[in-house]
Amino acid sequence: MEAVPRMPMIWLDLKEAGEFGFNQAVKKFVLRNYGENPESYNEELKKLELLRQNAVSVPRDFEGCSILRKYFGQLHYLQSRVPMGAENEAAVPVTWTEIFSGKAVTHEDIKYEQACILYNLGALHSMLGAMDKRVSEEGMKVSCTHFQCAAGAFTYLRDHFPHSYSVDMSHQILTLNINLLLGQAQECLLEKSMLDNRKSFLVARISAQVVDYYKEACRALENSDTASLLGKIQKDWKKLVQMKIYYFAAIAHLHMGKQAEEQQKFGERVVYFQSALDKLNEAIKLAKGQPETVQEALRFALDVIGGKYNSAKKDNDFIYHEAVPALDTLQSVKGATLVKALPVNPTDPAVTGPDIFAKLVPMAAHEASSLYSEEKAKLLREVMAKIEAKNEVLDQFMDSMQLDPETVDNLEMYNHIPPVLMEKCAALSVRPDTVKNLVQSMQVLSGVFTDVEASLKEIRDLLDADELQDQKLQELLAKPGSPPSPSPGLAEVSKEWAKYT
Repeated sequence: MEAVPRMPMIWLDLKEAGEFGFNQAVKKFVLRNYGENPESYNEELKKLELLRQNAVSVPRDFEGCSILRKYFGQLHYLQSRVPMGAENEAAVPVTWTEIFSGKAVTHEDIKYEQACILYNLGALHSMLGAMDKRVSEEGMKVSCTHFQCAAGAFTYLRDHFPHSYSVDMSHQILTLNINLLLGQAQECLLEKSMLDNRKSFLVARISAQVVDYYKEACRALENSDTASLLGKIQKDWKKLVQMKIYYFAAIAHLHMGKQAEEQQKFGERVVYFQSALDKLNEAIKLAKGQPETVQEALRFALDVIGGKYNSAKKDNDFIYHEAVPALDTLQSVKGATLVKALPVNPTDPAVTGPDIFAKLVPMAAHEASSLYSEEKAKLLREVMAKIEAKNEVLDQFMDSMQLDPETVDNLEMYNHIPPVLMEKCAALSVRPDTVKNLVQSMQVLSGVFTDVEASLKEIRDLLDADELQDQKLQELLAKPGSPPSPSPGLAEVSKEWAKYT
């Protein structure tokens, strides 16, 4: 099936732009709120105006996608400095046409301009993805990437912008677009997987996921509200998607039959090939009026699947004689999602380039910057004062130790062991029991210290008791009006105690 002709893809038209006269509104806001001469921003306004002209008449190539992304990012930057949203001071009318009806829709909101640019980004990616014939591996990869980028743009639009701007940007339409584009991206990966001869079970799962995406899209297309919004293209999309659902379901069961063949489950093989043939016949019925490329793909698939089924049935009838189970008793094929909506980042400098209005800074920001600089200098002065005080303490300490700073900082003198230390080490090396003897002596000394300390404490307690009794005796014997005189004997003993302590 790797040589099967490629199915056509659905792509979206670009919205047409009307007026967006932001020039005077920006100048008035700059004069009123920034206190700057608005004429000094004429060059920046010209750059933005030129960028918009390029964006609304965008070339249908990859460069066009870059232009739309850049303009979208610059609008994001402008809105952060000059609020132009709904009911903001600088809001101006923005006009674009609605895709399905062709009516002009106007909103006084810069986010409407951003939403339309984002819609066109998704539409352009879908267009570029559908343009490639996908006959080469590189073409399949490029188309897959374009469809994922388109799904990413519509996802960002659905999740970050109001849905009331216009019919083509309603929630149900955007969700439909996302499922369609992810299904088409998965379809590209399926084509590449078949080209690479990947394992049959994996190809079956990838194909089953294509079916799941298209079923979600078909449910939306069958919804009466969505159908009324889409208008005449709803029938064309619905026919193609319904046909693809049966076609890729047939591809999934074809590869499940191949897997059963690899596992020598010949009864299962017949069932899967029969199911693939039935689904393909349904796809052929739904393909009336479709382009010749679709008819070629269906005829090719019919030759392959029909041949596989006839061969499998014949082999089982005459050789293997295995029981043919019912399809609903066999393992269902669960889809394997290998694609995703690639995210949009409106502030990626690699895409948007430098902010055109970067020098437009509010007065409050200037004041805050001045206060910040002052606070920063204040903290720096405090820290430097602490450092100087600590340096003074260090210098005093060095002087008290009689250390020369040059000697202290000279690390080279520590690269070798001093001779005196070497001599002491040599002397200790010939007396191996020195450390052991020293430890024993210190233990003995510790015991003596403990005994002496206990004796001194006992003496101190006795002295305290004698001093208390002597004091009471002196108070009794002392003449009235004269202070008691301490005993000279006790004073001498206390002095001796203090000395030994």
